[in-house]
Amino acid sequence: MNDNNIEQKGKIVEIKNNLVVVRIISESMCASCHARGACGSSDKKEKDIYVKRVEACNFEIGQEVIVVMDRKMGFKAVLLGFLLPFLILFLFVFISNKVFFQNSEIISALIGLLSLGSYYCILYIFKNPINSKFVFRIK
Repeated sequence: MNDNNIEQKGKIVEIKNNLVVVRIISESMCASCHARGACGSSDKKEKDIYVKRVEACNFEIGQEVIVVMDRKMGFKAVLLGFLLPFLILFLFVFISNKVFFQNSEIISALIGLLSLGSYYCILYIFKNPINSKFVFRIK
């Protein structure tokens, strides 16, 4: 594994015109723990990843492959999916509570949720340009 890449094993489940659909199993750290049966918090999920098909490569359904993504893209995904929404929620609740609606936590919370909803709507509107930045490759 290259330090600049994130790799995940998967299996090809579908081949479309210019896309290869690879199903990976995403596990939390608990899923590999020897005591997972006792605590019941093991978490496994199947996820489909869409990879642009390279014309020169021949893939078959059921073939096991390794999906690779640049580590920088992983950090950007965490930034867009977790860090920015948290900061937006925190800032809007804090500012609205301290500046505009002093001692009204309910209104501040609603403003925070509306700002978070607005952020996710903006992400949805720009999903195609954002998706084009996240490039997966098959190794």
